[in-house]
Amino acid sequence: MFFTFLNKEKADSLDISALIKYSPREVLYYYYDSAIRIPWEGYWKIKELAAASGKAANPIKEWLELFEQELNADADLSSLNDNEFIDSIGPYYYLPGNTRFYFDKNFRNPVDMVSSENLASLAALATILPLNNEIQANCKIKKAKRKATKSKDELLKDINLCLTSLREIERLNKQINYWEKILEQRYFLREREDLFPAEPDSLPQKPEKPAEIEVSDNVLPFSRLLSRQKKQHNLDLNHYNHEIKVYFIRYREYEKACDRYKEALENWPEYHQLFLDNCLNDIKKAEEKLNTARQNRQTYSEVIQKSMVHSAYQDIRTLELFKYYLKTGRANELQDCMNIFEEERNWTEIKASQERIENTIHFLQSANPDTHFADEHINLFLNHFQEKTGDLAKVGV
Repeated sequence: MFFTFLNKEKADSLDISALIKYSPREVLYYYYDSAIRIPWEGYWKIKELAAASGKAANPIKEWLELFEQELNADADLSSLNDNEFIDSIGPYYYLPGNTRFYFDKNFRNPVDMVSSENLASLAALATILPLNNEIQANCKIKKAKRKATKSKDELLKDINLCLTSLREIERLNKQINYWEKILEQRYFLREREDLFPAEPDSLPQKPEKPAEIEVSDNVLPFSRLLSRQKKQHNLDLNHYNHEIKVYFIRYREYEKACDRYKEALENWPEYHQLFLDNCLNDIKKAEEKLNTARQNRQTYSEVIQKSMVHSAYQDIRTLELFKYYLKTGRANELQDCMNIFEEERNWTEIKASQERIENTIHFLQSANPDTHFADEHINLFLNHFQEKTGDLAKVGV
């Protein structure tokens, strides 16, 4: 559910960059009670990097320790390297988060994989920044009830505070949504009564043996049709023998997965309470973050509410224009900014109307050559419209 923030419908596979830059604890935070796929080449890459990095602890070594010691998957991963009939192994159970691991040789579209950049985006959503320094200083001035002037400098300062507040509110809204999702998911997990490790889902399909050829008494044994049928049957039988061999190899992996599942069930009572405690700790942290974010948003909202600028003009684009008018000398006070803004908006609407009329004329001329009479009347109207807008421009100047 967290990966909707990254515009990903399904994000169960980790890119190698995520394994290199982020620790298991940071990543598995988003994979409680779910599955995660590790690219087979990703395992070998971090194994190579870990061997070259010396003794210092880093995310690579933490991942390798998790895979080889906690999941005890190193022997199976070595076998996977040499086995052409198996593309994926798993699940391996990490009970503190009730997370299932799969190791996959199949190619996956990088767009669907979770990269280090994706995790950095989630980390940014999780980080609640303190109030902006200028906003804090402004709040102290307001509390001291200092009288605000309406000079050009004060107006620019007020606009800058509004712009800062609007941008911070936009960012905080995303963060509040993020922490609400965390709370929703963790509360859901704590309230589940059927929370157990999931069964292996990789049961292979047993191939069907080709049917024997039935030879009728009235068919000659050297019939060409019968000869072709026997030849095809032999080919099908050879294919079946190959498929049944592959089936037994894959079924053996499924049996090993079932053994791991049985062991996970046996150990689950010991880890179940730890899992619930982890959820509770996450809930407490999320509630603190959420309260801070909502308080900050309220402070920024109050700054906007107390602004000199009317609420009709309190959006980022309009305030940026007001700031431009003041800095370039086109305006010296708030009323000037509003007048220029309304004038330019009216002109934009007039030009848009004119373009629509011209497009209509062009369409009529192209669609029907017999509309000359109608065109003349439309052209007269357009000329009259242009003269009228020209007069309005002179009056505005």
